[in-house]
Amino acid sequence: MDEATLKRLIGNLDKEELIKVIGVLVNASEEAGQELLDYCQKYATEENKNFVIEKQLKQHWKKAYPIIQSSNMYGGCSESEENDAYYEMSIMDDLLEKKNGITWEVRKEILDELLECVAEDNSGFTDYIVDLALNMCYAKEEVIYLADFLIVHGNSYYKNLASSIYREVGEGQKYLASKKAQLKYGSDYLDLASYYEEQGKQEIALQIVLEGLKKVDGRLDEIYEYLYKFYKSKNDEAAIIALYQTALSKKKSIDYITELLYEYYKEKRDYSKHKDMLLNLVQCSGSRDVKKWYTRCKEELLEHDFIKIEKSILGIIKEKNLSVYYDICMEKGKTEEVLVYLKEHQQCNSWYGLDDNHRYSKVLADEYPQEIVELYWKEVKHYTSLGKKANYRRAVSILRKIRQIMEKNKWTEDWNKQYQQFINENRRKRLLIEELEKL
Repeated sequence: MDEATLKRLIGNLDKEELIKVIGVLVNASEEAGQELLDYCQKYATEENKNFVIEKQLKQHWKKAYPIIQSSNMYGGCSESEENDAYYEMSIMDDLLEKKNGITWEVRKEILDELLECVAEDNSGFTDYIVDLALNMCYAKEEVIYLADFLIVHGNSYYKNLASSIYREVGEGQKYLASKKAQLKYGSDYLDLASYYEEQGKQEIALQIVLEGLKKVDGRLDEIYEYLYKFYKSKNDEAAIIALYQTALSKKKSIDYITELLYEYYKEKRDYSKHKDMLLNLVQCSGSRDVKKWYTRCKEELLEHDFIKIEKSILGIIKEKNLSVYYDICMEKGKTEEVLVYLKEHQQCNSWYGLDDNHRYSKVLADEYPQEIVELYWKEVKHYTSLGKKANYRRAVSILRKIRQIMEKNKWTEDWNKQYQQFINENRRKRLLIEELEKL
């Protein structure tokens, strides 16, 4: 409807009549209500500004709330509904972050509904809702109100968040009570210990960490590090060794504590114990780290010591990580051992096997061209037998490598014969022939 028509229809109405017309339109359409609020926010006078923003906040929550309620009931929603809910809450975030004079009464009304959704925790929106709830709280008392709710109704993650809030706002007693009720991981014990340290109560902090050493079921890296640094600062080597023995008996995070002692003895220039810890690290480290510790042994041990134990180290590496073991073999020029393995354990799916993307065989081709050509022909026949265009394409890419090796070694005549024989055997495979035309 154009402006001229509107003037003829309502141009002579007084203020009260215009308000009635707007009311009819707004009640008939949610979109019209939103347009009105957006207009009012843009042109609001200073005295009405906060009032309009409060109405905006309520309006956007009114749109998001039903979606979240339904998601809590059914464990999720459609992608379009999810996007709508996040969009509405993002606008609420923007309104709240400006720290406008939105009253606590308005914010609390919405906050309580947000927290109901957090308590149900089945919508998939909970993380965002908690962030929004934090933005709802401006004053210390409001943040404490939120934390008090999370301590009672939140999951373990949000209970820990509540503890952090108590600590941040200086509610020491609430922090201690909530944190002591949630001591599960090493990080929980260390967080509590750091609080006591801030209070100048180092002895209590130490006892908390020692309690964690006894009770934590998971990895103990952080606790080991704390105690190691504490004992080191006191020059208490006996306590450090006792800590290491405890780790060995617990069989938890042994690689981590062993590395700490490796650094300790290296720093003290105690070669004998430094060497022992290096060898222990080869034994206890994960498969991804064995190459690092092999290299450290090679660099840091005396030459005659390394020569004496290298064979046993390589045996350990071979058990932990074949790829690393054969990398070392290639570096040491023990190429025949790698070739023997490839011949005995050929994995035609070379994208995922030990020789992924022919990482070894393409290097070995210079020294053992005939053997590698034979391996590659087996792969070609394997992929050809599988059918389908993708497998044919893979076979042709390997044929290309065979041709390169054979031409490099001046075996062109043999290549032509073998290739022609391959075509003859597979001439009925139309998709394969199409791919071969690209060779």
